[in-house]
Order: sequence, then structure tokens, then C-alpha cells
Amino acid sequence: MRQIFIPKTVIDALLENRSVQEQQKADLADEYQDYHLVIAQPNGRPYEEHQIAQKMKRLIAEHNLKPVVFHSLRHSSTSIKLKLSGGDIKAVQGDTGHSQSRMVTDVYSHVVDSDRKHLARKFNDHFFSDGTKKEETKKAAASDLAMDESTQALLQLLQSSPELAGTLLQLTQTLKQT
Repeated sequence: MRQIFIPKTVIDALLENRSVQEQQKADLADEYQDYHLVIAQPNGRPYEEHQIAQKMKRLIAEHNLKPVVFHSLRHSSTSIKLKLSGGDIKAVQGDTGHSQSRMVTDVYSHVVDSDRKHLARKFNDHFFSDGTKKEETKKAAASDLAMDESTQALLQLLQSSPELAGTLLQLTQTLKQT
């Protein structure tokens, strides 16, 4: 078992989902098959892999997103968290559940490359710069730290449609249970 910290939006989605589940349990009574799942079908049973894939395809089509497999959500989440944390490997490792930080550094090192470029420029400015190219260096550093287009698009989509966070969370929980 491990402790995780989740955003309030996700907590709200989980609480809403629990409320819906409690209503489904009440409506179906003995017909509800309670497996004590966080995310379940309306009858309480777990989702099957093909059902998750269908829901994912529908979500992608409805929001005109780039087609990806379900596991891509974990990769995207980890990449975004690395950028938002400024490359804090241990914080991201604890959040993603990777047993070793090496997994995060080996798989996601490309995410922090722009941070490394920024660090090299700062080092140059601090020790070797004569001050004439500081403005150019600042612009280049800002460009390096900017998120890639797909990450920006994902964040904008989640900000404009917070209910997607709940849907993505449901898909994630369903996959964990299969």
C-alpha cells in the first residue's frame, strides 16, 4: 500500500461516482454484485478490457483527440507531472507508483531535457557570459521550458472540461482492476 495525493477535482469525481454507485446498489438491491470496486459497471461487476477500449475510443472520437492506447494516459500523466514539478523525480515516482526512480529517469528523461538545456544556459550566464546575450538566453530558456504541443493541448482540454478528469480517472481505475 502507498499513500497518494490527488487533486480536488479527482476527489470530487470519486465522491460523485460513489454517490452514483450507492444509488445503483439501492436500485438493484440483491441483483447488484458488489465487488467493492471504485469504478464498476452499473450492476457492480468489473469492466472488461474490451469495454474499456470501447469507452476510450468513444472519448477520443467525441473530443477529436489523437488516438492512443489506455496506458498512454499514465505516460502522459507522468510526463506532465515531471514538467510541472520541475523534474522532481522522487515526487513523480511516488505519485506514479514506480518502485524505483530509475524507471522514471530511464523512460521519461526526454521530458526533463529542456530543463537540462535551461540549466546549461543559466550556468553559462552565471560563469561565462559577458552580459551581451542575456536577452537571447532568456528567450531560449523560456522556449526550452515550454511544454510540448500535445501536453499543452491535454492541459487545455482538462481545464476546459473538468468532467474529463473524472472519466479519465474511471478508465484508469477500471484498467487497474482488470
